[in-house]
Amino acid sequence: MSVRRSAVTVSAVLAALAAGVAPAAEAAPAAASEILNCTVNAAVTFSPPLSAGPEATTVTIGGTATGCTDSQSGPTAVVGGTVTATLTFGTLSCNPLTPPVLAPGSTATFTWNLQNGTQASSTITDIAVVEVDGAGTLTGTVTGSSSRLAGETLTAALNIDSDQPILDNCVDVLLGAPPIAHSTLTAVTAFS
Repeated sequence: MSVRRSAVTVSAVLAALAAGVAPAAEAAPAAASEILNCTVNAAVTFSPPLSAGPEATTVTIGGTATGCTDSQSGPTAVVGGTVTATLTFGTLSCNPLTPPVLAPGSTATFTWNLQNGTQASSTITDIAVVEVDGAGTLTGTVTGSSSRLAGETLTAALNIDSDQPILDNCVDVLLGAPPIAHSTLTAVTAFS
């Protein structure tokens, strides 16, 4: 369980991506649902820094996945890993009255360390972020070309913290303090 500190107001909805319709085909047997849970601790960079005015902002995340519980046992069970993500916002601000907008094309990639010493990967697309009372939930879908968890859904409960409490920092920014360039993130993730 993560320890919650002050969280940033980062509500966003991923714009809908147009999807083609494939012709009907014989149904393939359904893959067994694989479940993986980990805690992610990561550094967060806002570019440009998070300010009082709404701006197009790229949020870069990089860190580790630890404390993993994998329903798959044996040599290919996930024991941990790393994560990198780039979330592109058309609009993001410290101002809670400015609704942020997550642009299409945001991605995250997990590189998993397996029990047998090898690695696998999961790339997440169709990302959406929704904020409720200062804490966010990120969802996305693992691409079919991923070597692990293809087709599964990622759900991550996010707490975004700063070197100082980010809510306080955002209040300071709204009162004229410098924008926020860096934060940290704790997320409890689940693939199902």
